[in-house]
Amino acid sequence: MPQRLGALFLLVVLMSPSGAAAQDGGAYFEFLLARRLEGQGDFAGAQAALERAAKVDARSSEVRAELGAFHLRRSQPEEAEGAAKASLAIDSNNPEAHRVLGLVYAGYADGGNQQRGPNPQAAQFLKDAIMHLELASASPLASDLVLNFTLGRLYLRAGTPDKAVQSLTRVVGQNPGSMQARLLLAQAHAVSKDLPAAISTLEAIVDDEPRVAAALGQYQEQAGLLREAAATYTKALAVQPMSRELKSRRITALYNAKDYATAATFAADARRQHPEDARFPRLQGRALFDAGDRLGGILVLEAAAKTFAKDTPTLYALADIYRDAGRGVDAEQALRQVLVLEPTNPNALNYLGYLLAMRGDKLDEAVQLVRKALESEPDNGAYLDSLGWAHFRRGDLAEAEKYLSAAAQRMPGNSEVQDHLGDVFARRGRIEDAIAAWTKALDGDGEDVDVAALRRKIDDARTKNRR
Repeated sequence: MPQRLGALFLLVVLMSPSGAAAQDGGAYFEFLLARRLEGQGDFAGAQAALERAAKVDARSSEVRAELGAFHLRRSQPEEAEGAAKASLAIDSNNPEAHRVLGLVYAGYADGGNQQRGPNPQAAQFLKDAIMHLELASASPLASDLVLNFTLGRLYLRAGTPDKAVQSLTRVVGQNPGSMQARLLLAQAHAVSKDLPAAISTLEAIVDDEPRVAAALGQYQEQAGLLREAAATYTKALAVQPMSRELKSRRITALYNAKDYATAATFAADARRQHPEDARFPRLQGRALFDAGDRLGGILVLEAAAKTFAKDTPTLYALADIYRDAGRGVDAEQALRQVLVLEPTNPNALNYLGYLLAMRGDKLDEAVQLVRKALESEPDNGAYLDSLGWAHFRRGDLAEAEKYLSAAAQRMPGNSEVQDHLGDVFARRGRIEDAIAAWTKALDGDGEDVDVAALRRKIDDARTKNRR
């Protein structure tokens, strides 16, 4: 509306005393006067001018939309909502009124209206906010940065990341250096399962804005770019040098990249800097062990278990390293310490039960332990595998097949589960089924199985089948 005023009229408006001009300028004058007063910090005067304009031109949708925008800028959402609704009652297509109402509802959906308190209608407000902002974005307001940023954020919250990408790409296109816009756009790409796009979105500014490095490192980790992630976490640590979380992520990325020596070095440094954090001796001990210093790794974890005597993750890690070192009795003792501290810990119950089953020792207890773990997670494929294997070692082949078949359905790519199921089939004389299961084990993830032994079992079974 104000664009239709001629330059001469605008000059007259700005130079006229407010009283005389109010008589001559009508609604248009009051509209422009409000803009000038607001710019001068006279908010009461600006509001009064807009309200006079609304009275002078009772059918002006634009004036009411501007009044709504004014209240929105003044953080008065209920007043903004009322004015925007009044504008849309006159002209249902007013883009500014839709923008104001969309932003107000976005605030309500976020719980931003303190007067309303916790809002059970958040889902409806989210839906309404998107609707109004979409209507506004179909107008010349499509280039509005706040509108598109808010719409992108709401799309993410509503579970439509593809739309979020479109809105946030517009924001980044207009403001390529915006850290917040790029972080949100990267998140939208990641939720859309386009990790390369998420990574490139943040790589473009990470050197100039290292505060995005932490998020970039996470996306690189998810994409399997482990060494790149470790280097990015180093950039993030330059900004937050005492961040234990970033140090832990960097060590974990290096460990998963099988750079055990560097992971152990960084873990030792972090351990000295943060002696109260049990994560770092756990990481150091595991990295040392896998780097070849088996005794050194065990000693670090044993010392940590004494220092953090009630830290169950440390005891669990110690049990794990004992098992890998072939010290099954020590592993059992560490797991029993976990269960003293946390008697219903399902992972420890399952681990101890499986450990006993693998040793063929205390098999009745092994079955009881894993059954207790399954009470917490009845569909857990790993637990079902443990219970099936305990029954197998006890000679209960029907029960073994029951639980191992269920585990194989839930974990079809797990080589160890398929290997166990093949062993059950073979013991029951179902050679073709055994061969099929062992073949799936060969095609699976390859973890915790002896590939050469698997091939021998298949060859032996085929030989027997031909006789």
